[in-house]
Amino acid sequence: MNIITALNKRYIPYTTVMLTSLAMNNPEKIDVYLLNSELSDEDIACMQNALKNYAVMLHGLKVERELFSERLPHDEQWSIETYYRLAMLDILPECVERILYLDGDMVINKPLQEIYSLDFEGKNILACDDKCGHNTPDSYGPKNNQMLKEAYENGYRYFNAGVMLLNIKQMRKQYSFQVYLDAIESWNYEMEAPDQDILNWVHWKEVEYLDYSKYDLFARVAHSADVTYEEVKNNVAIIHFAGDKPWANGSYHFDIEKIWWDYAKETPYYRVLLEEFVDSAMTDPSIETMIRDLVSKNEDQKKTLDLVMGKIKGMIT
Repeated sequence: MNIITALNKRYIPYTTVMLTSLAMNNPEKIDVYLLNSELSDEDIACMQNALKNYAVMLHGLKVERELFSERLPHDEQWSIETYYRLAMLDILPECVERILYLDGDMVINKPLQEIYSLDFEGKNILACDDKCGHNTPDSYGPKNNQMLKEAYENGYRYFNAGVMLLNIKQMRKQYSFQVYLDAIESWNYEMEAPDQDILNWVHWKEVEYLDYSKYDLFARVAHSADVTYEEVKNNVAIIHFAGDKPWANGSYHFDIEKIWWDYAKETPYYRVLLEEFVDSAMTDPSIETMIRDLVSKNEDQKKTLDLVMGKIKGMIT
C-alpha cells in the first residue's frame, strides 16, 4: 500500500498518530511518502522509530518551498504545506502507480485494502463528498461558485481533498505541477479553500465518489448529528478532525475526539501531547471570552426586547 501525506515539523506528532492508527489496522507492508520542506533526517528517523513495531517504511520527499509563492492563501488552518500535494506527480518515484493521500488530522480506524484496491474505471481520483455531503454550492463562498460554475451547473459534487485515491499512472500522462500552478495563476491566487478548490476545478470531470460516512467522516459533523463515540469507533474507517482539532483548545470538545486520543496513546508522543493539551486548557482564554461575548449579547438583546415591549405596551395603552 502506498500512502502520501504532507507535513511540517509542527505536525510530526499528529501525523505519527495518523500513521500509527493506519498501521494498527492495516498490517500489510506500507510505504509512506512524506511531502515536506523542513524535516531533517533525524525527524524522519524519530517518526520511523515510533512506527518500529509495524511494517511501515517512511520516505521523505523534499519539496522546494521556494516553488510556492507567498501570494498563495495560507494561515493557521491552511499551511503552505497543504499545497505540496500539487507537486506529487513530479516527485513520486516512477514505480508508484497508485497512492492514497491522507491528511495528518485524521485517524484510520479500519482496514483500507478494500478501497485501496478499487478499480479506477477510467477516473483519476476517488474521493468523498466534502462536509459529509453538505457540499451544495450555496455552502461555499462566491469565489468557489465562480470557479466551479460550469461544474455545479452539471450537478457536480465538490470533494474533500483530505482522502484521495489517486491514479498516478494515468494522471502523469496529462498533468504536472506546472498545470496546477497555471490554474492557480489563472484564478489570481484567490481561492477560498486553497489547493482543494484547484484540485476540484482541474479534475471535476475525473472524480468518482467513496462513501464519506465510512471513509471521510468529519468528527464535528457526526457529533452535531448525535452520532456517538461507540458508533463511530465500531463503524467508521477514516475519521477526519477537520477544523478544530482534538489536541487543541479554543473550541468545545466532544466524545468522538476520544478516538484520536485512543490512538495517540499508542505513540511515544502521548505524554507530551497530553501535557500540552492540559496546559492549554488551563491558560487558553478562548472559551471564557466566547461565553462572555454570549452573555453580553444576551444582555443587549434583553435590553432591546424590553424597550420594544415597553413601546408596544405604551401603544396599546
